[in-house]
Amino acid sequence: MIESLHGTRETVNYSNSRIVRFYLNDNSENFPPHWHKAGEIIAPLSNTYEVTVGGNVLTLYPGDVLIIASGELHSIRAPETGARYILNYTSERFSSIPDLNFLFSTMSPYCLVRVNQSPQQAGSLMAVLDQIRSEYCGEKNYRDGEIYSLLLHFFVLIGREKSDAERIERASSSKQQEYSEHFRSVCNYIREHCTENLTLEQISEYAGFSKYHFTRLFKEFTGTTCHDYLTLSRIRWAQNLLADFSLSITEISMRSGFNSLATFNRSFKQQLGCTPSEYRKLNSDPDHPVHGTPNQG
Repeated sequence: MIESLHGTRETVNYSNSRIVRFYLNDNSENFPPHWHKAGEIIAPLSNTYEVTVGGNVLTLYPGDVLIIASGELHSIRAPETGARYILNYTSERFSSIPDLNFLFSTMSPYCLVRVNQSPQQAGSLMAVLDQIRSEYCGEKNYRDGEIYSLLLHFFVLIGREKSDAERIERASSSKQQEYSEHFRSVCNYIREHCTENLTLEQISEYAGFSKYHFTRLFKEFTGTTCHDYLTLSRIRWAQNLLADFSLSITEISMRSGFNSLATFNRSFKQQLGCTPSEYRKLNSDPDHPVHGTPNQG
């Protein structure tokens, strides 16, 4: 169920755990297009479940595991009967781990593990979700610590499977494998310098390729364009700054690497479905309302 919805923006309430929100959902309720800052994991246990995300309509079957990236607009159609796990998590908790930071950037808008295509991986992921449910519903000491470690293991399983698949696919070319590792470093470089006046020329020079060659290879190895990756990195940076109400929207725009307020507002809304000002209001603490001079945005 959706507990708090403002337009298309859902606010996820972590009531039983500070790490995740976990449901064993058996309702036939449909969910309209919505998005939230938290990532989401959906895993049917019985009957199908239909999710629309990233312009694709996905029919999930029992044993399938779907991970929806943070900030992605999605809607859900439920059958009259059935049950499924629905879990929300905050990806920021894993941002200090470079491997997982890179993994999350490659899972947008979603990652789907089909049980009929990868039965062993899907089974392992479902087993971890079973353990998370047990901890979530229990009352053991250090419950949140155990849930965190299980969720960490969940994403490591996905990352290792993706890496193994890439390694097998590119085994015939040692140069391809070298490029794959190299572009992980490039992505880290972009995230670390995204607030600067970073240009495609500078990034391609860092990568050691001509601009044309770099543009093609970056899309091949990351699944997105360099421009979109840089913009998303800046938006993620801005999301953190928006929690500081002493900063104006214009100042946050400049600090996040955008060259104009209009570009910042447009890019932010395209990615998250709301303006920076609307995002700030939706994420403000009711006990500590926004104060100071009204901001543009």
